[in-house]
Amino acid sequence: MNVGVIGSGIVGSCAAWILSGRGHRVTIYEQFPIGHVRGSSHGHSRIVRRAYPDSFYTACMAEAYPLWHELERQSNSQLLHEVGLLYFGQEHSTDLMSVVAGLSGLRVDHEVLVNAHHVFPQLHLENHEIGVWTPRAGWVNADASVATALGLAKKNGAEVKDLEKVSFEQVSAQHDAVVVTPGPWIRSFVDVPVEVTIQTVAYVDAQIDGPVWIEDGAEFCYGFPSESKGCKVGVHNRRIPIDPDNPNRDPDSHTLESVRSVMKRRFGIGDAQIVETVGCLYTNTRNEDFLLGRLGDNGFFASACSGHGFKFGPWIGKLMGDFVEGRDKPEDHPRFFFTRSV
Repeated sequence: MNVGVIGSGIVGSCAAWILSGRGHRVTIYEQFPIGHVRGSSHGHSRIVRRAYPDSFYTACMAEAYPLWHELERQSNSQLLHEVGLLYFGQEHSTDLMSVVAGLSGLRVDHEVLVNAHHVFPQLHLENHEIGVWTPRAGWVNADASVATALGLAKKNGAEVKDLEKVSFEQVSAQHDAVVVTPGPWIRSFVDVPVEVTIQTVAYVDAQIDGPVWIEDGAEFCYGFPSESKGCKVGVHNRRIPIDPDNPNRDPDSHTLESVRSVMKRRFGIGDAQIVETVGCLYTNTRNEDFLLGRLGDNGFFASACSGHGFKFGPWIGKLMGDFVEGRDKPEDHPRFFFTRSV
């Protein structure tokens, strides 16, 4: 089958990898240069975890997590750094209790800690706070993951056409099937209820060793102590709407203050020196669920970049491959299935 893939982010590149590996002729269309920093898949790191307040995603990761190892196996490269994850907050937090219940119910290896010193000596927990430790978690190299999936696709015979801004109709006329995964530009192809926002992450000049961490709270701060460029810190719940065609990725001052605050609160660093900032786009549905659906007579689309979609990239890419081949259907994923398309 001759398949066109629109978008070269993590989902599109993984769809191309999966489809080309199954013997299909694949062409990837990307409006920007390959490896661009305008969307949602660039940068050095993304969290990969199974600890979610919503156990639905914990269950999905049972299928998604092993695909990272498969991508590594086929490419003979390390992408996933299993440094573990510590998810912490107030002991009676509804979300934290849901995390524990989901991990327990699905028999995911974890430990509830009143004192997290043995897994994260530099982290300060307050009275009445606990941590949930999951050893099979960590971070993936984002840039390398996209490049690796695209590299495998090309090795399988896929063609990449960057600087090609195309319409669905153009690609549909040339291919037996079309996979539409344009990230923040999804509304150029499908009338879906999403909002694109700019997120700022910061690199702090600090010597901290430990696992990836997530602070359960209003701002939902998170960090990567083991990142090679320094300690990376972000704020999940600080979102500023943006037109994805706007190239401005300047840092948000409120986010930077939150980064300094969490570094002082959790690590005793009173005047954190921010040495670099990076802007990334989220494409958010109201409930942060992904969207899957049909487009035209021979197309399928995915919007999976709502702040936690990267870690599911290989899995969503595999689903798109299954949709194209008729092994699976978007309708069989009712939580994600979206029907109103143009």
